[in-house]
Amino acid sequence: MKKLTGSCLCGKVEIQVPDQFDFIGYCHCSQCRKWTGSAFAAGGLVDEKDFSITAGEQFVSRYPKSEETELGFCSGCGSNLFSHKLKRGKYIVRLGVLDDAPTQRPNVHIYCASKAPWFEITDQLDCYDELP
Repeated sequence: MKKLTGSCLCGKVEIQVPDQFDFIGYCHCSQCRKWTGSAFAAGGLVDEKDFSITAGEQFVSRYPKSEETELGFCSGCGSNLFSHKLKRGKYIVRLGVLDDAPTQRPNVHIYCASKAPWFEITDQLDCYDELP
């Protein structure tokens, strides 16, 4: 299976994931908006065993957002890299850090009930108020 590489803005951290995600979508929850500084976070879900940091592990800072989620970012440039879903054994990789385009395309919006009031979803993808 094809592998996708990714990196942070300064290039100190590099990751690798398979070009096969459990899902790819847009999260509109208030916490993702705060973390990304944007209207939503674009991410793809992979198993822990399929996610690897191939360079710069020492530059990855981790923020314990909750008992279930740990956020990973580059301590050098601040790039948001991933959300580690600790109890589920999954990673949500931020699509913006990928150097290669994934074969799959985003197909869902989640937490639409709490989306930014100034942002309008105009595509035809499925929207869920929470997780489907």
